[in-house]
Amino acid sequence: LAVLIDYTGLFLGWPTPRLGARRIGVQMIAAEHLAERYQQFLLIALGEAIFVIGLAFSGSEFHTDQTGGFVLALASTVLLWRIYFHVAGGVLGAAVDSSRDPARLATGMAFAHMVMIAGIVLTGVGFELFITEPLGHLPTAWLIAILGGPALFLTGRSTLEYQVFARVSRSRLAGLLALGLLAPAAPHLQPLTAGAVAAVVLLGVAAADTRRSRRRPAETPAPPY
Repeated sequence: LAVLIDYTGLFLGWPTPRLGARRIGVQMIAAEHLAERYQQFLLIALGEAIFVIGLAFSGSEFHTDQTGGFVLALASTVLLWRIYFHVAGGVLGAAVDSSRDPARLATGMAFAHMVMIAGIVLTGVGFELFITEPLGHLPTAWLIAILGGPALFLTGRSTLEYQVFARVSRSRLAGLLALGLLAPAAPHLQPLTAGAVAAVVLLGVAAADTRRSRRRPAETPAPPY
């Protein structure tokens, strides 16, 4: 509800009785401060996912498969952090500064972060599911969290990359495609196996990012607007 109120106010320009609405203007934007806030919000979401992982594992019976789920969830969280901060997530302030329409870019980034944070929260639900019940039948609804969470995160991250560099890496599109193609076969897997599949996709995206960066000099933000 708080997020809904906040984003609705942003979209409408925070309408105030007698004062009316006010859209974000250039004079209202401090690029580095705004970038730090976006990054902090995402880190808080990752911290919440780690809290869920610890809570789920502490309530388990510490079996080998549950321990494996715990380690897998931590590794997946590190991959989410890596994918976000690789290049685009670390130059948000410079992107806003170089934009021809910083107000529009800053607003777009807010919505991109909302999608990524929603993906992290949903992924955290998947962590809890395959830590507490790693083996056995995988309900179809669980795939919304186990595979849908990472897919939602990659969708938001692809949007952010376009906002910063006016392009989307093929690795992110390939990751989304892989998660989509795996979804029909996933109900035949165990929950922990489905979580491992999602982690492998994230690992592939992170590895592709690293390989691409080694071949090129540091990129300069080039927002599309």
